Amino acid sequence: MLRRKANINQDLIELYSDLLNGVWSKVSELIGENLLTFLTQLTITRMPDKSSILGGVRVSETGISLEGIEDQCQDTSPEDLHRAFQGFVKNLLGVFTVLTENVINRELFSTVLPKLREAEKMISR
Repeated sequence: MLRRKANINQDLIELYSDLLNGVWSKVSELIGENLLTFLTQLTITRMPDKSSILGGVRVSETGISLEGIEDQCQDTSPEDLHRAFQGFVKNLLGVFTVLTENVINRELFSTVLPKLREAEKMISR
């Protein structure tokens, strides 16, 4: 069971890494890397549940890195890992909504929704 949890966590981290970097790619073209870096870091620090998982997220003008998070979340359940990242994505989209009245979110919908559904399937197996 421990190995299964590690595999699911690794798959979730890869999925969320792909999702976040897809978001980064699209949004950075619209608002620039510096502003996106600031908004992403702000979102992490203002998360209602200051998860230690999100403390391992590294943000710079080049993008979002989840390297090293696997080591941090060895004892974390896949459900908690998914919940932390899902909350992060939803809060980030909330920031985009406030700033751009859904202009950015309309661009991201086709990128984000399938990945969130895929993550839900991973943890329900």
